[in-house]
Amino acid sequence: MVLGSFAQALGYVVTVGALAEAANHHPDIDVRYRAVTLRLSTHDASGITALDVALARRIDAATPA
Repeated sequence: MVLGSFAQALGYVVTVGALAEAANHHPDIDVRYRAVTLRLSTHDASGITALDVALARRIDAATPA
């Protein structure tokens, strides 16, 4: 996701971080200036699980249009 500024990208990461903490399930997050890349997987399961899908839905709902 590319946001309007570095500050907006950091704010988005904080939002995602709060959602991840609440879910006790944490994505890999990469920030490159205004671009934020999230990677969800359940490392113990070596792939995508219901935990990833549920967190992705919460993140999508919190993502600016």
